[in-house]
Amino acid sequence: MKFFLISDNTDAMIGMRLAGIEAKRVTSRDEAEKAFKEVLSAEDIGILLITAGVAELCPETVKKLKQGNRPLLVTIPDGDGNGRNRDSITEYIRDAIGIKI
Repeated sequence: MKFFLISDNTDAMIGMRLAGIEAKRVTSRDEAEKAFKEVLSAEDIGILLITAGVAELCPETVKKLKQGNRPLLVTIPDGDGNGRNRDSITEYIRDAIGIKI
């Protein structure tokens, strides 16, 4: 299973690409929705990372994906620190297995 990033932030996209994670930059809601559809059609993507800005662009899609099985959706803070306290990976782990790390 692969990681994939949908970002509205160029710095986040470049950083993830340097780490070997495929990424796509979007600048509008329509571009973000199209990127979500592409990711959902790819069977090998297991973890979808999105920046907080993308989560704000498409709140309905994000909510629907979080309720599904695949891919696991993780919102990461963007370069401005937006999203720092929202939906962190530690919250997912705590909710899934009941252990605070």
